[in-house]
Amino acid sequence: MSTESTEEQPAYLAGADGAVALNAAGIGAEARYRAAHADRERLDRSWAGATLAALFLQHAWLDAVTLSFEVTSEYDDSGGFYRCIRCQASAVRAVPGLNGPEEAFPDGEFDLDAASSLVEEALEDGEFDLYTGLAKYPEGFDTLTVSLERAAIATLLEHCPFDGDLACAAWGLT
Repeated sequence: MSTESTEEQPAYLAGADGAVALNAAGIGAEARYRAAHADRERLDRSWAGATLAALFLQHAWLDAVTLSFEVTSEYDDSGGFYRCIRCQASAVRAVPGLNGPEEAFPDGEFDLDAASSLVEEALEDGEFDLYTGLAKYPEGFDTLTVSLERAAIATLLEHCPFDGDLACAAWGLT
């Protein structure tokens, strides 16, 4: 058995004095990991911002919405549990004077419940990733509420494509 470790491999070293320390390759690996982790967090936030901004592009009638993310523990059949994230839309507001699809404007009149359902359906498959990109503690169980208004990102909507992180900043979500 060899007692030597190559300096090219990241490793923790046990010193003669009992101290444990990273070697140079390990220090480099830690720095790359921190940088990659920061990049991943920025990408998650950018995706969330782009997805929420796209909601306003896809639904020209949508003027504002408040989204509430609820995180719960759900039990599975094998005795374990998993984290479940649900998004509920409220305070949905239509652009004044603009008619939208029949689903949100039955008989030409804005229907708050129908519009809320339409927004929730549009975001349903991305609830987990939206929470991950927007929450202070993405792995946590805190409730998250965000209020979004078209006016805050109006300039961005006129200049596609744009970085979703800019939408987050415009909405004060950074």
